[in-house]
Amino acid sequence: MTTILAADEGRVFAIGGDRVTVKGVSGALGVGFALIDYRAAPGVPGPPLHVHDDIDEAWYLLEGQLDVSLGDERRSVGVGSFLLVPYGIPHTFANAGPAWARWIGVLSPGSSLSMLEDLGQLIPPDGPPDEAAIIQMLGRYGTTVLGPPCPDPLILRPCWAL
Repeated sequence: MTTILAADEGRVFAIGGDRVTVKGVSGALGVGFALIDYRAAPGVPGPPLHVHDDIDEAWYLLEGQLDVSLGDERRSVGVGSFLLVPYGIPHTFANAGPAWARWIGVLSPGSSLSMLEDLGQLIPPDGPPDEAAIIQMLGRYGTTVLGPPCPDPLILRPCWAL
């Protein structure tokens, strides 16, 4: 099946204050990859430090900046940065700037998009998430939480200060 979407087209869902636009999922039953346009709100902590058993991710930053922790590497990245996050590598991020951060994300297998959609159901836009429910849901997708998220980026503490 072919797909052509304009810049403002795609299925949209929220994860807390963040916004995800699904641009496409390839392969039968989503085993290929999923492509998303991810917009991270400023001042909202990213996910807890976690690791996937079988999900690969790639991100290309279009706007803003992120503090990232990827394996043993911790740094701030800006527009034009690329991150390859193979399965088995602990990682997290936080929007480190005062404005929205935006990236194109590729998830493989594409069926892992369901994990993000389920996460969106568990994180309200205006209240604390149910951490136990999130950890349980992530476990169903072969994802293990290893530590806290990056601290609030507006406090100016990078995520490598965990």
